[in-house]
Amino acid sequence: MKEPSSTTTSTITSFPRIAQMAALLIVLPFLLSLINIHFAQSWKLHFFPAAVILAAMVFGARAGIVAGISGSLYSAIVLGNPYLILGNALFGLLTGVFYQKNGKIIPSVLMAYACELSWLIGSDYYLARLSADFIARLVLVLLLSNLLWASLINLGIVPLKKLFDIEDHG
Repeated sequence: MKEPSSTTTSTITSFPRIAQMAALLIVLPFLLSLINIHFAQSWKLHFFPAAVILAAMVFGARAGIVAGISGSLYSAIVLGNPYLILGNALFGLLTGVFYQKNGKIIPSVLMAYACELSWLIGSDYYLARLSADFIARLVLVLLLSNLLWASLINLGIVPLKKLFDIEDHG
């Protein structure tokens, strides 16, 4: 009986990983971008940041960029604000970088959001021409939603690490 070549074996084992990556980096963020929960004064809780955080945590900073782009594409088109794409790509990148450095989800997400704030405020005020009052409320809503998703992912981290075969950083 002929032994499978190492190329065939590695190709077969890489397909599930490629499928996981595609689902987590492109499909999940895009699908979650279609889901919003409306609350207080027509504010929306966006679901796609959960996929951005998860992608950055599981596959790293570059994956965070891809998930940030695919997750914000729909909103950027509908709202006519292409600056959302760069902001969410930056959020994914920084979440991945900080998570790789410290292995802690909540602090990584909060530091990434804090770093992204200057882009968010500047682009929304100067480029998208949104009011300062709107931006101030948006900053608070995004902080709370990012904290919510980071906390929920943190609660489920053990099964997620097993599912995606992630090494423990800390």
